[in-house]
Amino acid sequence: MWLIIALLVPMFYAIANISDSFLINKSFKNPVTLIFYAYLFEIIFIPIVFLFYHPGFPPILLLPIFFLLGATNVLYLYPYYKGLKEDDTSTAVSFFGLGRIFIPIWAFLIVGERLSLVEYIGIIFIIIGSVLLSMKGSLKNIKFSKALFYILLAAFVTSFEGILLKYLFEHGVSVATGAAGEMIMSFLFVLLFLFHRGTRLNIVKDFSIFKQKIHLLFVEESATFIAFFTGSYALSIAPVSLVKSIGALTPFFILLYAKLFDKKLPQLFNEQKGVNINLKKIFLFSLTVIGIFLITR
Repeated sequence: MWLIIALLVPMFYAIANISDSFLINKSFKNPVTLIFYAYLFEIIFIPIVFLFYHPGFPPILLLPIFFLLGATNVLYLYPYYKGLKEDDTSTAVSFFGLGRIFIPIWAFLIVGERLSLVEYIGIIFIIIGSVLLSMKGSLKNIKFSKALFYILLAAFVTSFEGILLKYLFEHGVSVATGAAGEMIMSFLFVLLFLFHRGTRLNIVKDFSIFKQKIHLLFVEESATFIAFFTGSYALSIAPVSLVKSIGALTPFFILLYAKLFDKKLPQLFNEQKGVNINLKKIFLFSLTVIGIFLITR
């Protein structure tokens, strides 16, 4: 049961990633204003959670966890959007796989937990897949995609989210309460943008873009909401490592959607085309998925 639910996460995150790529590359020039306008839709989704799932007030001692969740949920977006501007969508999103290596590394550094040979092999697979995907140019003039470094930073920040949510669930917090709490704290963090004069002026300046693209923003935030909520539920009934591993399938769904809908909506997709390019991507994405499976098995 949890596997079916977990599969919905990459399916809907792929829709959100495609929309995000279009919005940051062809509409909003400033990532901060895009973050602000995207989070305005929490005004719709937070009441939905309260109406249908009735979250409660969490224990006072756990409120700092919600604070951290809200911070990570907002802070990762800036390098994420910057990464989407530097490479095509499926490639940039695939670099999130690097975030899966942080947990075993922390376990080694903090508590001296040694990895098995299989886990080391898994980390090597993830690194090889990501590095080869990021390589550009000829053999004599190799350059690395800037998206690799931006998404690596975003992955580092988001790597805390699953662990923090799982900690809440193991301490008696319901899925609805955990999800609603994270959404509320994220929304409050974004409202702080209004206290910065320069950001406030940019938000006002981009309001016309918001009105033009409100329908796509709604699709993006709806897909994000469904993926986030189903992912939270999957975390409550299955190990973090397994649920997060399923999330590594997101680039495959991006390629699938591009294949199915590129002719009808060519302006929406930011993907390099060509059979050889797609085969290369699929092979290197697969290395990442295998690596994640090995370190989380």
